[in-house]
Amino acid sequence: MLAQVKHAHQQGTGTPQLAPKQLTITEPFCQALAGDAALQSAFDSLSPGKQRDYADYITEAKQEATKHKRLDKIIPMIKAGMGLNDKYKNC
Repeated sequence: MLAQVKHAHQQGTGTPQLAPKQLTITEPFCQALAGDAALQSAFDSLSPGKQRDYADYITEAKQEATKHKRLDKIIPMIKAGMGLNDKYKNC
């Protein structure tokens, strides 16, 4: 990263452009999105950061049962347009 900044500064191009992080959606989450148009629409309207938070939250679970529990928990939050950690913002 430091080398990229130095190179960009020497070239006079300013801040280097970094590639966006790849969004990885697991199979249970993908099936839920495909099976519910309202959920898909709500998920697409979220910011890329919130989408990544939800996708990572499901991906980090090791057991399939945990992935399904987490998915059941976040579906109403996604439909409400909330981020995964929005409930902690005004504490």
